[in-house]
Amino acid sequence: MTGEREQGRGGGGTARAEVAGDACIESLQRWRAEALAAVEEASDEAALERIRVRYLGRREGRVSGVLRRMGSLAPADRPRVGAAANRVRKELAAALKRGLARIASAASSTGHPPDLTLPPRQRWRGTVHPVSRAIDDIWKIFRSLGFVRVRGPEVETEWYNFVALNTPLDHPAADEQDTLFLDPGPHPRGAASPGLLLRSHTSPVQIRTMERHEPPIRIIAPGMVYRRDTYDATHTPAFAQIEGLVVDEGVTFVDFKATLAEFARRFWGPGTQIRFRPSFFPFTEPSAEVDVKRAIVREDGREEETDWIEIMGAGMVDPAVLDNVGYDSERYTGWAFGMGPGRVAMLRHGVRDLRLFYENDMRFLGQFR
Repeated sequence: MTGEREQGRGGGGTARAEVAGDACIESLQRWRAEALAAVEEASDEAALERIRVRYLGRREGRVSGVLRRMGSLAPADRPRVGAAANRVRKELAAALKRGLARIASAASSTGHPPDLTLPPRQRWRGTVHPVSRAIDDIWKIFRSLGFVRVRGPEVETEWYNFVALNTPLDHPAADEQDTLFLDPGPHPRGAASPGLLLRSHTSPVQIRTMERHEPPIRIIAPGMVYRRDTYDATHTPAFAQIEGLVVDEGVTFVDFKATLAEFARRFWGPGTQIRFRPSFFPFTEPSAEVDVKRAIVREDGREEETDWIEIMGAGMVDPAVLDNVGYDSERYTGWAFGMGPGRVAMLRHGVRDLRLFYENDMRFLGQFR
């Protein structure tokens, strides 16, 4: 009796497992038909998403639930139930994909027309930086006037940056509060420091050029310079500068003034006015600060004049500078100027804050394409 009862319980358990396997397959076929019909009736993407979650969702999906319960089936039933569940899952996934395509196609043909006022998506296109463009335009004007372009090192000595330019080392400009001096590193005890620094202007290029060449000289020298300036709307500790120098026999202040007036008219337009105000620089005598006044046209067509705006310091080359490079100051004369193309670009484009040129904000720089 005992053996018969155990055999009956075992047989009954197997029959119940087989019935459960067949029931799973029947349920899968019923859910397949329901889901396919629901996909055909769906009219938007939200309805399709609800169908997907109901039948194929990872947590609550009916087909996914059958796969999670595979362990409760008899080992002999698992392969056929698993195969049936996978077939239904793939078929429903393909039907959902076709449903999405159908809804998208219907929306494109009968939906709202595209909004043509929306800005298009475009790839970012690079452009020349506005300060670099100002440098190039300034150079092109002076090149047409017979100037050549030269360069010099950004790390200079006290001789080239100050002394040769008639600026003694006790001058305020040579103080550490204004100039960025470099640590020369270890040197023999008692030996003088070479006095290296980051150049505070491009004027040292004048000295280097005159040391290598005899007059006549007519050069433009753009480059970066460095000062202990506060970073604000009109000053930066590192900025571009352009140096100009002319040395020859018979060069006068009239030549100097006429050349800069011609440059201003070509750069800002024929209505540009220019004036020279007396000033002082150790390496020029007489010295002047150059201002311009422009004529601009407003959006309403009215023409207005700007205020006087300083664009450069300039003057006739001091004879002491010519003597320092071995020129005969009784025979040769010259004039020089230095301007900041960053401020020129500010004036040109109506920008009020110099820092905008150096913050690499693509929204700002993209306006100059």
